[in-house]
Amino acid sequence: MQDRASLFKALKQAKGGEVLLLAAGDYGELDLWADGPVPPVYAEPVILRAAAASPPIFTRLKLTGARNLAFEGVLFDYIFAAGDAPGQTRPFHIKDSTNIRFTDVIFDGDVASGRGPEDNGYAAGIGLSARHVTRFTLQRSEIRSFYRGLVVGEGTDVLIAENDLHDLRSDGMNFVKATGLRVEGNVIRDFRRSFASRDHADMIQFWSMNADYPTTDVVIRRNFLTVGNGDHTQSIFMRNEAVDMQGGDLSMYYRDILIEENLILNNHFHGITVGETDGLTIRRNTLIRVPRRSEPGIRGTFANMPGIQVADSSRNVTVTANIASRVPKVQAGWKQVGNAIVQDLEAFEGGYYPRVFANPFAGKPYRPENFKPVSGALLDRSELGAPLSIFRWGE
Repeated sequence: MQDRASLFKALKQAKGGEVLLLAAGDYGELDLWADGPVPPVYAEPVILRAAAASPPIFTRLKLTGARNLAFEGVLFDYIFAAGDAPGQTRPFHIKDSTNIRFTDVIFDGDVASGRGPEDNGYAAGIGLSARHVTRFTLQRSEIRSFYRGLVVGEGTDVLIAENDLHDLRSDGMNFVKATGLRVEGNVIRDFRRSFASRDHADMIQFWSMNADYPTTDVVIRRNFLTVGNGDHTQSIFMRNEAVDMQGGDLSMYYRDILIEENLILNNHFHGITVGETDGLTIRRNTLIRVPRRSEPGIRGTFANMPGIQVADSSRNVTVTANIASRVPKVQAGWKQVGNAIVQDLEAFEGGYYPRVFANPFAGKPYRPENFKPVSGALLDRSELGAPLSIFRWGE
């Protein structure tokens, strides 16, 4: 395809299974809906693929009622416009769709202007937004310079894997009412926060406010969540407002949640925080406190160390083989064993970073290899904490 007109013609003629090669250039807005002139509904996946290293560019994307559509190697480029609401504008939005896949794509955001000091110069818009989707995939892609990176609501069979999210203002990933979700092998880093605002910044956030059914069957595995050269945030935060604020019963508990082998380098109390859940396993995660960019010479108090918290009324909970500043108090019916408590404040207390990690205070940004266990010390045992060899720092 050479231009917008030829692309729309090809999409209209496609039946399923075609690969549409897109030459470099600006294809503008792609707005497709099931009952529209070019209905994006196919028997087999239709792939829109970059024909060369220079990517085709879409400035807006809206898919409604789409089925079997994939994007490979393209650039989604958002330009802030007067009237855009930094935390609400959704330039790339998928709704009521099935089997939609993004692979090796870039979502490139923009900063706000013409507003107040809390917004001007800070990233705006939502990078990729999806609502009521089934078999939805985002893989090996980059989301950069948005207010929020990814928002998925009412998603079933969702895979978010091997992506790089960075230079975000508020949140990396948001999920509500997810069923069958895998968040694996992502890097979330280098936030650029507006501290003059009331933003509540999280790298991975789940919520349930006003939800009519809970999130279930979730795996959060082998993600690297790091301050990098950016600002501190909460890391994995799964508050269950439907229960703790709105009086929901056991039917609204999160269910069957696995959080394992994640590496968190951050500076906030909420390292891994999970609300009311039935069936929760938190194992082999490593949570390390690093200084805040806003206070580079200060590590902070114990309260700033990322720890593990779980709502007391949760059921069928296992917390094992983690490295963190704190783990939950054991409740009846919980299993909690083999965790290692570490800290960076008291040199003569147990778990002091320089005695258990190879090189914990060296260099910025802090790198995974800094936190290899010291031979023969507290952390030198197999199957403890995240496997550091799998994480790489990319700049």
